[in-house]
Amino acid sequence: MKKIHIIALFLAFAGMTAACSSDFLETAPTSDVAESSIFSNTETALMAIDGIARIMHDCSSSWVSQGSYPTFCLHLAMMSDDVIYTYTHTQWKDSQNWVRHRDLTHKYFDINYYWKVFYRVISNANKILYYIDDIPGDETTRQWIKGQAYAYRAFCHLQLVQAWAQRYDAAGNNTQLGVIIRTDNDGSPKARSTVEEVYTQILSDINAGITCLESAAAFKKHDKSNIDQWVAKGIKARVLLNMGKWAEAASVAQDVVDHSGAALAVSTYTDTDQENRFGEASNSEWLWACISSRTDYSQFGGNRRCWHDHISNNPTTDNNTTPKTINALLYRTIPDTDVRKAMWLEDPYSAPKVYIAAAGKKAMFMSQKWLVDDIVTKYAERDVPYMRLPEMMLIAAEGYAKSNNPEKARQLLYDLGHFRDPAYAMPTESGDALCEKIMWQRRVELWAEAGLRWLDLKRLNLPCDRGPKPRAGYNQGPWKNSDKVAPANIDPEASNYDMYGSALGDNARVIPAGDKRWQWLIPTQEISANPLCEPNEL
Repeated sequence: MKKIHIIALFLAFAGMTAACSSDFLETAPTSDVAESSIFSNTETALMAIDGIARIMHDCSSSWVSQGSYPTFCLHLAMMSDDVIYTYTHTQWKDSQNWVRHRDLTHKYFDINYYWKVFYRVISNANKILYYIDDIPGDETTRQWIKGQAYAYRAFCHLQLVQAWAQRYDAAGNNTQLGVIIRTDNDGSPKARSTVEEVYTQILSDINAGITCLESAAAFKKHDKSNIDQWVAKGIKARVLLNMGKWAEAASVAQDVVDHSGAALAVSTYTDTDQENRFGEASNSEWLWACISSRTDYSQFGGNRRCWHDHISNNPTTDNNTTPKTINALLYRTIPDTDVRKAMWLEDPYSAPKVYIAAAGKKAMFMSQKWLVDDIVTKYAERDVPYMRLPEMMLIAAEGYAKSNNPEKARQLLYDLGHFRDPAYAMPTESGDALCEKIMWQRRVELWAEAGLRWLDLKRLNLPCDRGPKPRAGYNQGPWKNSDKVAPANIDPEASNYDMYGSALGDNARVIPAGDKRWQWLIPTQEISANPLCEPNEL
């Protein structure tokens, strides 16, 4: 009776804070499965954990910028210095301008949507953890479910505190406001915990998750949408990196590198047909991913809410009218011997092959990193990486470099750098110079993935600097989507920010470190329903 009463209270609270029943937190892939059936035994409880994986890439929202975690990562990518917005389509312009995450009045309420996505996952994890120890079934299966629930709760609190709070300062006491910690579903109003308290909870949960998942190592996971012990350790490595616990971060990430079974793959960047690039979770480098249903959403009237509909060659409006590009300043630092350089086209007008739809526009420095093979079909999904082996190699390298172990850092940097570029030599640097080399590899290798560049800038207290304008006498733009040849007289020392006729302006050319805009605003809906929750500074 106690558990039924708690769920009833939570349902009542959800009814007050949700606009409609479709906003309610699901615990299974289909919402019509009774909760009592889901938690009747460990086999049926597997549906609940699979339901969380579904929430992570749910595309049922009514607005194209709301495709759950993958499109949240797109917002972060567009707010970084390395991804440059082009031309006239407005979908991601407000993110590039650093205003979408600060707009409490926007009619599509992206801020509220993403806040609810992460708390929705947390609520489902709480339900699982509340029931799982008391239901019959196989113990290995129980630990598998339980471990993932802890890991999901840790991961979502991490996403929330990274975006909605000030950065974790390893040199401070971190009493700045964090986010609301929810470890139960009683629905009561709660105040925001401090950043330190949130990270303490995250570490507690991820450690519990790793313990459970290690004991369930024999469980055969369905696919890479599941969180196994190695993904959980990868999440922990990210947390420790944020906290400046360098040696610990290196140790955990090194464990993933050495023992997860993941391996660098030549095909990641050099597949012969260049189709479905960065869209197949079978790649041996991928640790964790959104697994696509390969659904053609056009049969439902269209759905532009998945990753590839915004950043690939899929023939949606976003891709056709607004190709995503790399910052020219970063691109120019990539050696020609590095296979990754082919992921972007400096001059797509003269390139022998450009992967775009028939109606697609071209743009200088445009991305070719994500490709699909059936570009005649709108809205087709592909797999999306959440975590890959190279990130773990670079976390370990950074951790070693910052904990007085440069030899190990250099070796990891060489292992990755030489694999991508046969001309890459063993680094000899130490200290800040070595860390700069590691950060360069992160920028090139992990370009636009999982919002990592924006998160790196914030955790390191660096500005988002998109680079200088062209100097006098050079082409100032706008470069037009009607161009048939590459613009002439381009300043080799300038970035391509605000050069495509999209009128982004200089307000977001440089966002200083510590600026209040690094914090997403707390949704009005949360403030209204929870009087204990303090807002962020407007």
